[in-house]
Amino acid sequence: MRVLAVAVGAFAFAAPALAGTNLTTGEAVFKAKCGSCHTLQAAGTVATSSTPGQVLTDLGVKYARVMKEIYGSGGAMPEMADVLTQQQINEVVAYVIKATAPPPKNNTTKKVTK
Repeated sequence: MRVLAVAVGAFAFAAPALAGTNLTTGEAVFKAKCGSCHTLQAAGTVATSSTPGQVLTDLGVKYARVMKEIYGSGGAMPEMADVLTQQQINEVVAYVIKATAPPPKNNTTKKVTK
């Protein structure tokens, strides 16, 4: 029940929670705690686990989805809230959101010359 309350509270305060995060620390924690299960090109990780998680490269994950997975209510991965501190969770979430953003679409417009 405590985990659910923490997760609900975290969803409500997403922007403030991520405002003071350190992406470099988030990347280091991701590599150390998540990289054996998740392939993420930006982090240079390749899943080596016998039960790998989703490939995150260019996935464009959202805050709510990552938090659900970390707190074990997403159904796809084991709960990590007992493994990571709240600050580590915030930093990993901020890093994963930024690192999984798909590359911008090349919005080239042809110039018409007369």
